[in-house]
Amino acid sequence: MRVISIPCPHCRHGVHAANSHTMSGMMMEITYMCKNPGCGHIFVAGLEVLRTLSPSAIPNPSVNIQLSKHVRNISAHASGQEG
Repeated sequence: MRVISIPCPHCRHGVHAANSHTMSGMMMEITYMCKNPGCGHIFVAGLEVLRTLSPSAIPNPSVNIQLSKHVRNISAHASGQEG
């Protein structure tokens, strides 16, 4: 599995995920530490579910995730409601 990461916003070196905190079922905050000892930046980034690309086969009725424009267009076309 690939670990989701971004480079340090200051020095662009790699970072290490030091901690994470679940904010909700669709949002997580991750604390990152820069691997460059000369920089030492520690920051928090957010990981959030933004939209659905392929609908779930077992959808949770309490979860409301926006469909991507692509999925909406396919659904509209399939039902004869282009627009």
